[in-house]
Amino acid sequence: MTITSSRISRRALPLLALSTVAGAAACSTGGRDGTGASGRDGGGGEPSAEDLLPAAEGATRYPLTLTTWLGESVLEQRPSRIATVGFSVNTDMLQALGATPVYTITEDVDYAWRDQEWFRSIEVIDTATRKDPINVEGIAAAVPDLIIAMNSLTDEGEYERLRDIAPVLDVATAEELGDQFDWRAAQLLVGTALDLESAAQDVIEEADGAISDVAAQHPEFEGLTITIGTDYGGQYELEYYTTTGGTAETIMSELGFAPNPLAENFLDDAVVSAENTSLLDADALVVIYADEETREAREGLALFQDLPPVSEGRYVSLTNSAEDPTALVTPDGRETANPTWVLRRGASAVSLPWAVDVVANQWLADLDLR
Repeated sequence: MTITSSRISRRALPLLALSTVAGAAACSTGGRDGTGASGRDGGGGEPSAEDLLPAAEGATRYPLTLTTWLGESVLEQRPSRIATVGFSVNTDMLQALGATPVYTITEDVDYAWRDQEWFRSIEVIDTATRKDPINVEGIAAAVPDLIIAMNSLTDEGEYERLRDIAPVLDVATAEELGDQFDWRAAQLLVGTALDLESAAQDVIEEADGAISDVAAQHPEFEGLTITIGTDYGGQYELEYYTTTGGTAETIMSELGFAPNPLAENFLDDAVVSAENTSLLDADALVVIYADEETREAREGLALFQDLPPVSEGRYVSLTNSAEDPTALVTPDGRETANPTWVLRRGASAVSLPWAVDVVANQWLADLDLR
């Protein structure tokens, strides 16, 4: 059986293509080295397979070949000891299925959608974060039989170091990486690998239902355009998030917004230069600022002030909170939640219902778009 990824639309979730792989190899096990290098024990005692995964559905046949953009590996049997590395979505997909990894990394912040009690039950929570090099030794010490690294690996060497430990699950082609990552296809890949494909379909449908519920509460969004970006200040400038076909645009379209034709200008380079300020135009404009100094500098520019959404009151200005990394602050000092990460690399079945609610009912709440 071979498992590969394919982009899956919201309204059509076809079954993944599967093919039989002949022959089965003996499964080996290794000794454990405490909690793993640079790690801490999150559970206390080695859990059984029954503790870590829901019951198998019996639909997935093993051996299962995992085809990724960096190579192939084979799951000889259903895995139970799973490691997650890289972006938060890899841990999200297990949380959504009620499965518990034996190894993960420390998260940048306490994500609003994270089940913290579940997270603390993970056997090894490495002190490394997604910004650190992958801790190969720490992962190996946790003795995983599957490593989930969706949208998180950088090159073949990194992949091979992980594959030497256990089979690795990632997207099948480089075209599915970065802003083109499809969380639905990824959730199905994980579900199939764990023999939980039906459960994966269910969590996707549940998330889609929650998104549709928020969209139904806001018919005023229908057919309008929206631009979202972050101004990092200094040499990094303003980055356009809602690029054509990207994660943020897709999420906004599911709330009813129409694609913005101007977004095509940022497919190759998402940086908005000063001379291209007019390309931020939309029926609604949201800009997240790194700090107050950056906000004041941007909003003081005549070209920015002349943008129709700014001059006509259809502009949302939000600044990162200096005290709380999970919050944003409006110019008048009101705090709002910060789902920016979800719009970038954090979209999943557990993060999106929360994120779209924040965008629709906090970020855009004061705009008159009717």
